[in-house]
Amino acid sequence: MQDIVYSNLRLDPDAHHFLFVGEFKSCCLNEFVARALRRVFGPRVRAVSIVPDVLGEYPGANVTVINPDALSAMRAEGRRVALRIPMSRFATHVCESSYVMDLVRQLLEHQGELSLWMFESRPELTLRQVQGVRFLGPRASLVAQFNDKTWQYQTLTGHVPVVDHRVCCGCEELWEAAEDLRSRCPDGVFVTNCYSAGGANSLVTTEASQVTARFADPAGRYLASGYVPHDHDPTVLGCVGGPGQVFVAGVADMRIENQTMFRGSTWPSQLPLDIQGELVAHTRMVGEILAERGFRGIFGCDYIVDRSGRVLFIEVNPRKQGTTMEYCCALEQLLPEGTPSLFDMEYEAVTRDRLPDGCVEPSPADAAAAGLFWGTYNLKVKREALTTTALAMDMPERELFQRVAAGGKGSHLILEHVGADVLVKPLTFLGRVAAVGRTRQEMLTELDEGEMRLRRSFVDFKTATREGNHA
Repeated sequence: MQDIVYSNLRLDPDAHHFLFVGEFKSCCLNEFVARALRRVFGPRVRAVSIVPDVLGEYPGANVTVINPDALSAMRAEGRRVALRIPMSRFATHVCESSYVMDLVRQLLEHQGELSLWMFESRPELTLRQVQGVRFLGPRASLVAQFNDKTWQYQTLTGHVPVVDHRVCCGCEELWEAAEDLRSRCPDGVFVTNCYSAGGANSLVTTEASQVTARFADPAGRYLASGYVPHDHDPTVLGCVGGPGQVFVAGVADMRIENQTMFRGSTWPSQLPLDIQGELVAHTRMVGEILAERGFRGIFGCDYIVDRSGRVLFIEVNPRKQGTTMEYCCALEQLLPEGTPSLFDMEYEAVTRDRLPDGCVEPSPADAAAAGLFWGTYNLKVKREALTTTALAMDMPERELFQRVAAGGKGSHLILEHVGADVLVKPLTFLGRVAAVGRTRQEMLTELDEGEMRLRRSFVDFKTATREGNHA
């Protein structure tokens, strides 16, 4: 077990287990995956989670942490280190782990089959190919194709409204395209690698030197587009069951910092209902195009709305969104009891090529009238940080939604905090806030308080070391 950072695995001999592989912040969704699987395997369904995150505590059972990079850093630093690794590398580590392979064999021998899911399907997770393993998600090869921003714009132009753009092969073609766009786009030129998420590998440029300094791969593929000033960054979540079967869960408003960096969302959207209706229609169109190409499962689309009210497509994410948990919890309260959840839908889409019976799609007006508001905030550290306080989760997030929907006071939760006295490497998640309220103002107040608590839980590592506050 040299590759194992932590494990509290205790299998229940009387239960049916499924496997999750991904970041700990997605483990909360296991309860909705379990709900979907109980319809098939009975009431005793349990999750087993394989994650890379180094935390002070791991709420819940059956969590195993694999992160050789973090282990090496902890040996070098002499303390716990939270270090985010690319999901491609983590998936490879998981499949190379003798511990994981023994676990998979044990579960297959006991159950006969093993359900497996990820937040985003990865081709590196070759466990999907083991006989008896059923992968509950979109095909990894399609996800890799659809994640390509150049493919998205080449395919979707003419079907949804897009910004003025150029698809470029190589940095020289990019430089020329950026200058051409700059001549007619006075507010800047947005440039991104063909693969980018959450604002990584992308930049709004105002002069040529920014493009040449940041994007210099002669064999790279890039998307360049005119930057459009705007005040609204809506995002829409849905699920593709097949051609003619696209479910749209709703519209939220993203919080974008420094023009490209995603930090969280609030729901329901504050955009006018007619604009939300347009966003839903465009997302359904994107879902239909994905369905025709074989995609099945949960997906999301991001847009901007410019200052004249014009909607423009930005990107499609062929995976769960960061706020899928909040959508699941809100829809559970908004829709009739027993209505299929997003994970019920994904299970049926993947296994039966359709959405389940009884799906109820809420309209933007339904969301606005629900009297339930949620918001999220994600904090990644920019420089090495040292945590000074552990912030525990006060209750399960689903329970908070239930309490507020029943008329209780709004509140916030700190989720997936790394704990106290942990060295957090740059661009690693330190924690997340989820706030729920009966009014938008109550939710925003709680969201702000949660963000302040997160920011007070760490100090700059170099500053702290220089001042002698920590060894």
